[in-house]
Amino acid sequence: MVHMAQQKNYAELNQYHLGIWYSAYRLLISTGLLLIFLLTYPELNTDYQYPQLYYYALGVGIAINTVQLFALKWIRHLIQPQLIMIFFSDVCILSLLTLASDGPNLQIGLLFVITIFSASLLLDAKKALVVTLVAVISVIYQHFIGSIFAFSSLSNISNSALLAFLFFMVYGTGQIAVRRFQILENLNFSQSLELYRLQNINRYILEQIETGYLVLDENYHVVLSNPAACNLLGIESKYGHEKFTLYHSQPDLFELIQFETLENGERFQFDSQQSRYNIHVQVQKLIVPHQTLMLLVLQDAKKLNQQVQQLKLAALGQLSASIAHEIRNPLAAIVQANDLYLDSETEQQQLLQQMIGRQATRIDRIIQDTLNMVKNKETHPVPIHLNEFIPLFIQEDLADIRDQIQFNIDIPLMIQFDEAQFRQILINLIRNAIRHNAADAAYIQLNVHPYEHRVWIDIRDFGSGVAVHDQALLFKPFFSTSISGTGLGLYLSHSFCEANQAQLNYIQQEQGACFRISCQRITL
Repeated sequence: MVHMAQQKNYAELNQYHLGIWYSAYRLLISTGLLLIFLLTYPELNTDYQYPQLYYYALGVGIAINTVQLFALKWIRHLIQPQLIMIFFSDVCILSLLTLASDGPNLQIGLLFVITIFSASLLLDAKKALVVTLVAVISVIYQHFIGSIFAFSSLSNISNSALLAFLFFMVYGTGQIAVRRFQILENLNFSQSLELYRLQNINRYILEQIETGYLVLDENYHVVLSNPAACNLLGIESKYGHEKFTLYHSQPDLFELIQFETLENGERFQFDSQQSRYNIHVQVQKLIVPHQTLMLLVLQDAKKLNQQVQQLKLAALGQLSASIAHEIRNPLAAIVQANDLYLDSETEQQQLLQQMIGRQATRIDRIIQDTLNMVKNKETHPVPIHLNEFIPLFIQEDLADIRDQIQFNIDIPLMIQFDEAQFRQILINLIRNAIRHNAADAAYIQLNVHPYEHRVWIDIRDFGSGVAVHDQALLFKPFFSTSISGTGLGLYLSHSFCEANQAQLNYIQQEQGACFRISCQRITL
């Protein structure tokens, strides 16, 4: 119901504006015709059968048009009745002009057509039809009435009939146009409502979100802000919904961004005398047609640090739980073997010693891998020529299994990577591939080839592959399909790749498994 009322008001407003424009047009046309008559009558007096009637009809028309224009402008609650009176007065005036000119002519016929078409647009179909019928009657039957009273003839009846037919055509065309206009109007109204709804949703989001948003133009005027930004910056709340200058509202921030060249994605801490908050600011350059805008994302630095610490504690707790779970199993085996050791025979004691040794080695490996994971070494990428690096790497670090590695590379390729981390990744992936390779397979494959702007390094074996339900867990810490594995090798490799802006993915194969390192290629 609300939408229908809004749509009705919208249609009435459009009707009112179109009526004002049409009234102004009528006044302008009638005034122009009167001036043309006064200037040309002595030379063109033969064009008018009744010049005085023509003159007085135009004079009366100007007066009526003036009154109706001001009435329509000031009395807006009676639009429809006023429009009906406007069109009927137009038909009457034009009929008198037709009679004064001894029949229809091109000029008056065109004015009739415009009047009927405008009536089709501004009135409903029945009222517009009545206006059309009145116009038809006035141009046809005036000749019959005139012939009876001997002030007109039937010589122009054919022209009048043709003009009447044209009136009906214009009426039909107008109705088609009205329907099209109504469809477009309804569509426009629906789109306006949807846009208004989205604007309200965006406004509510901006008002309720805890993150502050400040949009600046090229002159450092704030074109958009939300209450959170105003609160963080110590700006009065009235600024939240209006454009204002940053210099007057927050001079400290203005001076900071004035004298520093801020890049897209830059972050910095900001302290202001106007605000009790230490603010973390992130800069975002907005790409808007014909306008340069800068978005400042504002957050409470203290609260942000608390969230970071909470995430660290949560991650530490998860890691600690995972380590405890992984150590508990071999530790339980050691305790059980120790309980059985004293009561066992010599041969069985040796087996128990071996089991204790294996489990102790496993615990030590878990600890070493965990330490390597949490060392948080800084990454130092360097250019690596893969054609030279990989053969030397296999000879130095994988000498015991180099006969089981088939290395393939087509063209010279170079990547940017931390050398120590790259070595560790290749060691983990290659030894893992050999461990899971088929017994009858003579080698695993290490294939290096370019793909668009990247370099793909594939380590492939010919074993049983990875089960589908396990593929999503491959790069999780402490996940392993091997009893002797710690489950940290693939996790570390994946983390090292991300630190070097590379990707490590598992590629499904018909036979075996394939791990792909995707690196950014450096052109030679």
